[in-house]
Order: sequence, then structure tokens, then C-alpha cells
Amino acid sequence: MGDRKRHEKRYCESSACSYTVTFGDIRRLGGSGVDGDISGPMSPRARFARELERHREAVGLSQIALSVRMCCHTSLISHIERGRRAPTRDFAERLDQTFQADGHFVGLFEQISRSPDLGWFARWVEEIEPQAVILQSWDPLVIPGCLQTPEYARALISSTCPAEQVEERVLARTRRVHLFDRPNAPIYLALVDENVLHRPLGSVAILADQLGHLLKLSQHPRITVQVVPVAAGCVVGLLSAFSLARLRGGAEIVSTDSWLSGHVTGDYDAVAQLKVRYETIRADAYSQSMSQRAIEEAAAKWANSI
Repeated sequence: MGDRKRHEKRYCESSACSYTVTFGDIRRLGGSGVDGDISGPMSPRARFARELERHREAVGLSQIALSVRMCCHTSLISHIERGRRAPTRDFAERLDQTFQADGHFVGLFEQISRSPDLGWFARWVEEIEPQAVILQSWDPLVIPGCLQTPEYARALISSTCPAEQVEERVLARTRRVHLFDRPNAPIYLALVDENVLHRPLGSVAILADQLGHLLKLSQHPRITVQVVPVAAGCVVGLLSAFSLARLRGGAEIVSTDSWLSGHVTGDYDAVAQLKVRYETIRADAYSQSMSQRAIEEAAAKWANSI
């Protein structure tokens, strides 16, 4: 262990850890806290992480130095700033004390606690999608989540979710489509099994409306939807739904989804395997124009049967 780390460790263990940032440091932040805009589409957890990093850097503290002042592990600060761990109320309170932030971080923590607990899905939506330049997905059973109508999403979610959480989860799923209207929005390439177009969920009317919505979104300049025909067989795609993301800077992340669980990872082998699987499935897909025709015909079929 280096001299600096030994010194900081001894200091943390021997002191009361009651240090706060000086008023001179606070003035560099522009008052008793950060006055910058923290509104907008950023999730509460991502907003907390950004504000922690911004406050820390504004007063010239490294993660190690801040961990000494707060008597916590440096890895905890690193993980919270990178979105790998959620903060606790105690951590938020200690940040407010350290930065003399007058409840700023506790307020951000309370926003997190009021948001729906979506587990691995939250990590994908909050940390991965907003940083992506390219998103790709394969769905053998249902319309991709970010392309679903509220009614279609509700029909799916209500079958497995407590009633008091349904509307929060419907909103969390369907508002993701607005990602593609932002500046520097990612390109989205969605592969959908043809059977999905002929699987009524909730009701025939819900499916007909969903297909009309999907057809409209397939014409969005940032969204491409390709249908994989039943005749292709697509054995490799029967294992599970999955998504891939390429982030700014080149990192690649994948998520896999099943009815029982989901998983997000940047593991090289997992990413490589799913990239090969995706290209294998896509090789059997209709072209974009043929896919739009298939969606349009299915939408007309279900609309006429109402």
C-alpha cells in the first residue's frame, strides 16, 4: 500500500471524520450547493451519481480524499458515481454534511426511493440506454418494451406485477421511446419474430393498436424494425430475448431477459456470443420495407376482426 493510502487509512480510523468542505470550497460551487440544472430525462439514480461527481470535482477532492472525509471505502464512492450501487439515506446525509449542501443529496435520495424498483431493468434504462450510440434487440415473444403502447405493456405487466406497481412500470417502459427524439439519439435496430404480430395480448383491439403504433415507429429515422419470418425456423433465437448496446467510447453491454430473471453484463465472451447470435437471426429477417409490409398487413387483419 502506498504512503498516501496508508496515511489516509490511519487518518480515517483515528479521526472522528467530522470534516466538511470549507466555505471557500462552497463558494466555488456557487453557494450552498450546485445550482445547475438537474431536471430532464435523467433517472434519479443517475442524477445522484452525476451530482456526487460534480460536487466532488468542484472542490478538488479525489474519490480517495472524499472517502477519508466520509469514513467509507473508496470503492463505495466509485460504485455510486458509476451507477453500480444505489446510495443509502445515511450516505446522502453524510454528503450533505460534507459539502454543506443543505439537504440536496437527501432530496435526490428521496427521488430514488420513490421511483419503481425495477432491478436489472433499471440499470439498463438508467445507465446503458442514455449512453448508447447503437441499440439492438431480439424479441421472440412480444413487441420490444420501448416500442410498446401503454395498453399492450399493461396487459403484459399486470399478469406478473402487484397491482399497485403496474402503472409505474408501464410508464417506465413506454416513456423510453422518447430517447430516440433527443439530440444525439442512438440508432435502434429491433428484430421481432413474426409470430409476435399474430399473438393478441389483452385483446384483439390492443394488438391492432399496438401494430399500428409499431408501424409508425418503424418509420422513425432512428428506428429500424425487421421481422423474422416463421418459415426461417430461427432455432438460435428461441433461447431468450436479449439486447445489445454500444456506448460512447466503444464499450459494449448486453442484457438477457426471461420471464424469471434478467441480467446485464459487459463480459467480453457474453457480448461476443450474443453478437454472433444477433447476426445469425438478422440474416433470416425480412428487409425493412418487407417488414413494414408484414406489420401493416397484420395490423389490418386484426383491425378488421374487431
